Amino acid sequence: MCSDYATAGALGGIRGSLRRIADDLEQQNHTASALTQQTRVTNHWQATAFKLQSELAEWKAWGKDNLEFLLKEEQVSADLRQQLEQAQEALRAEKKLRDDEYNERVEKYNKLVREFNKFVTCLTTIKTQPGNALPLIAALEAELNGQKT
Repeated sequence: MCSDYATAGALGGIRGSLRRIADDLEQQNHTASALTQQTRVTNHWQATAFKLQSELAEWKAWGKDNLEFLLKEEQVSADLRQQLEQAQEALRAEKKLRDDEYNERVEKYNKLVREFNKFVTCLTTIKTQPGNALPLIAALEAELNGQKT
């Protein structure tokens, strides 16, 4: 019987050792599984980081292209504004010249109308006073010649 106890005690010790070994293996398996999971998570985030870096580079290139385009457009707009200002100034100068020419023509017309009216007045007077025709014509002629100077 003693040997049964010894065998049982030895088997109990072996069983305890096996349990500890099994627990250690289970803990190692758990650690390996956790490490595998962490590696997968790390790989996922690393891939995400590379993808985001690539997208960032694309966005930077896109932004640079758009900035260059915008600067060109601003230059074109500035050039067009300058051309518009020059054209408007030329138009104002042309309009002033036309207005000045028109005003000169109006003044000449008004002068002709005044002279014509004096002539008509003279003719009317000559009709009513035919005897004074020569002095009236001479006075009209002197007045018209005096205005020319």
